Amino acid sequence: MNQREYELIQAAKAGDNRAFDELIRSHDKRILQVAHGILGNMQDAYDAYQEGVIRAYKKLPSFRFESSFSTWLSRIVINQALNMRKKAKIKRFLSFSSSKDDYREVADTSQETPDEIVVRHELSSQIKKSLDLLSDRERAVFVLKHMHGYKLREIALMINCAEGTVKNYLFRGTRKLRADLEGYQSTASVDSPPIG
Repeated sequence: MNQREYELIQAAKAGDNRAFDELIRSHDKRILQVAHGILGNMQDAYDAYQEGVIRAYKKLPSFRFESSFSTWLSRIVINQALNMRKKAKIKRFLSFSSSKDDYREVADTSQETPDEIVVRHELSSQIKKSLDLLSDRERAVFVLKHMHGYKLREIALMINCAEGTVKNYLFRGTRKLRADLEGYQSTASVDSPPIG
């Protein structure tokens, strides 16, 4: 944590809303991307992010500098995203409906043949379905590690568990994804997923 961030946190804890806004703005894009990776659609990601920021604002007086502000804020938003996934699963189960949210296509298709576009779209759809097979914690760890590049120790702090437990979630999640995407092995690798 640099001196400027420390000063902003102290000012925000003393009631300076502009300091809190500046703190949040310095982390918002990355944290929103993490929420999107866990939830699978941008609208839910915004909801989790906004609720997480509100909770962070309320809990700021209890921030004790035991971790970085980024890790602390990430943990709050990740927990909110995981809670939203649990509620959505219960709702889908009770209503017997399925979600049709798709990851946004961001690849340049101008150089692809029609067959390549179809295969890429099918693969993207299959990756989303495969991610839905993971438990909430497995999905969160996989997204944080492979889509956002966090180290295992950072992820452990974010989801509040031991580093060995994070490794276990990552191992199990990766194994499930490899098994489910086995037919697409020549098209993509689970270690470097094309969605982000």
